[in-house]
Amino acid sequence: MRTYVCTLGYHSTRVTRPVLDNGIDSGDRIVVLRPTEDDDEDGRAAQAVDDIREMASTIDPESRVETAQLRTASFTETVRDCLSLLADADGDAIAVFGGGPREVFLPFTVAVCTRRDLVTEALQFRDMDGVVSEVPVPDLLARAPSRTDPTLALIDDLGGETTLPELSAASDHSKSTVGRHLDELEAAGLVSTESETQTRLIDLTLTGELHLSRG
Repeated sequence: MRTYVCTLGYHSTRVTRPVLDNGIDSGDRIVVLRPTEDDDEDGRAAQAVDDIREMASTIDPESRVETAQLRTASFTETVRDCLSLLADADGDAIAVFGGGPREVFLPFTVAVCTRRDLVTEALQFRDMDGVVSEVPVPDLLARAPSRTDPTLALIDDLGGETTLPELSAASDHSKSTVGRHLDELEAAGLVSTESETQTRLIDLTLTGELHLSRG
């Protein structure tokens, strides 16, 4: 089961395309975020929601489309509302960045980036080329033990992409210590690793880059 949590302006395609590409099954929910103080005099936003609802019912009548009215008088309240929606999602929570009013889009972005653990993946419809892409959302609260900081900095010094043998050779620590540091850094989402033949490939993630930028 999945819950798509989506920002929305007047263009339903920015939501329907990511949902269709990712798939929709019986019991899935699509939650559309709109401001409580919704200035929709010409009905374009309401029509966009109706278009999403029609798409969902055509694909699977058991799916649900809901509109969540967010309090936008206070930025803090809007962030809290977004966090609650992510925490209450049924099954996997999938964030869809579909545009919409800044009063909703920015707080939703903050909520997703600070509670990355609540979100399975994030999707975006790109206006420039019409391509649906997965957004590499960073975890702004990610932390790793301070003892791993030199290893993380060394990965950055090596260009952000390296292997365990290369990293060990450049480090002042033993290979086993570097391996433990990698495990801790990967658990925190600061790096990603992949085994290939008899080595371990290492990539600095966006979360890791932001962590390093804080000094």
